[in-house]
Amino acid sequence: ALFVAGWAFVPGNMIVDPMMISAPLDVARAFLAQLSDGVFWTDVTATFSGAMVGLVTGAIAGILAGVVFARVQVLHTAASPFLTLMNSLPRPALAPIFILWFGLGFGPKALVAFSVVFFVLMTSTMGAMKSIDHDIAQLTKSLGMTRTQRFFKIEIPAALPAIVGGLRLGAVYSVLGAVVSEMVGAYTGLGQRLVVVTNNFQVAETFAILIAMGLLSMVLDVSISGLQKLVTKWTR
Repeated sequence: ALFVAGWAFVPGNMIVDPMMISAPLDVARAFLAQLSDGVFWTDVTATFSGAMVGLVTGAIAGILAGVVFARVQVLHTAASPFLTLMNSLPRPALAPIFILWFGLGFGPKALVAFSVVFFVLMTSTMGAMKSIDHDIAQLTKSLGMTRTQRFFKIEIPAALPAIVGGLRLGAVYSVLGAVVSEMVGAYTGLGQRLVVVTNNFQVAETFAILIAMGLLSMVLDVSISGLQKLVTKWTR
């Protein structure tokens, strides 16, 4: 409330040019106007679909890679330098390459989202599976459990909270990846819409689109937080 009041006070008293930061009431009007625009919902669908495909495929691939690297140390040691190199690449730098290969459609935004989510889930899964208590690991050996039994009865239940936590983080990053790709180049999407209104100095519309992006990320986060509560209850 204090933030919004201060925001309204600053441009209202010409402390800062209203053209630079707009005003809360103008942003609210712009947001409601966006909601009544059919093209806006087309952009929301384009961003959400790209983020969701990147999230699902990146999560599956990241979890599988994390499991493999956690269980096969030799493979992880061999692949580690290459994984570090790929993970250190800035995601906005990948967007132009994906656009060059696949055009301005759906593919680049899904691939950028995938590239972000994959490493988040791979790191979470691998770290969780390697951090199992040493005494428990020794107990499974003394009980004569097979590798398959140990995997399904000990490792997966122990790693699930960390995996779901990584999935929650990946959901937010998937929207970020899709938007970044759209800002570089796209036919539709909130990122592309954001660039257009910003270039036209429509500050209120810019903040309205940023709010829409934040709400989209919040919807995904709340959905996965429900899954996290179920997993936590089950593992207990």
